[in-house]
This record gives sequence, C-alpha cells and structure tokens, in this order.
Amino acid sequence: MPPDTCHDAVAPPAPSLIQLIGRQSLFVVGWACFAVGTVGLFLPLLPTTVFWIAAAWAWSKSCPRLQHKLYTLPVAGPHVRAWMEDGTISRRGKHFALAGLSLGLAMCAFTLQDAPLLLAVAGLPQIAAGGYILTRPES
Repeated sequence: MPPDTCHDAVAPPAPSLIQLIGRQSLFVVGWACFAVGTVGLFLPLLPTTVFWIAAAWAWSKSCPRLQHKLYTLPVAGPHVRAWMEDGTISRRGKHFALAGLSLGLAMCAFTLQDAPLLLAVAGLPQIAAGGYILTRPES
C-alpha cells in the first residue's frame, strides 16, 4: 500500500520551547486585537477592520481556525480576507478610511492650531496613511 501523502515517513521535529511561546503569544495578540476591534464597533473613531486584520495575521501564525472564523463574519470578514489574501481595499472602504483620517486631521488642526510642530507630528502620519490607502488596489 502506498504511503499516505498526509503523513511523511519521517515525523517532523517537535517544536522548540521558543516556537511554542511564540505561537501562544501570537494567539493572545490575536485575541487582544480582536477585542480592541470589537470595541471599535461601538466607539467612534476607533477602527475595527485594522485591528481585525492584525488579529487575522496573528491567528494565521497560531490558530488558522480562528482566522477562518474571522473571515466568515458577515460585515468585516470579506474586507479582512481581501486585504490578507490580495492586499486590496474596497472603494467604499477607502472612502470611509479617508473620511475618518480627514476628520481626525481636521480635529488635530482645530485643536493644535497654536502648536504647529505638534500639528505636524500628529498630522504627518495621518497624511502618510491616507496616501498609502489611496495607492492600494481596489477589490
């Protein structure tokens, strides 16, 4: 009888302690990112999808079953999957992200109008993030 293709003749080496700790750490990071993203469903200006993308990445390394469950969530799941698999963002997602960044930048400009250096420190990352989002392909 031919050998089963799912099992090699030689058993893979047992994972080291560092690999086990790393995997468990990524599992916890995935849950933390998922929790923060879930809070973002209820708090304005706290992004959900970004944290769920981070959770999907962490779970892809530690628990693919949870990554798959995240992909099947009705609203955000397809967006997370599109980013993880293709690096794409939907046009609607781009509009929402850019609107949120613009609102945040406007709030910073209003609040920090007397401190141009702080405004630059707070605003430049938002502008850079907006440019990055604009250059991503659309799904």
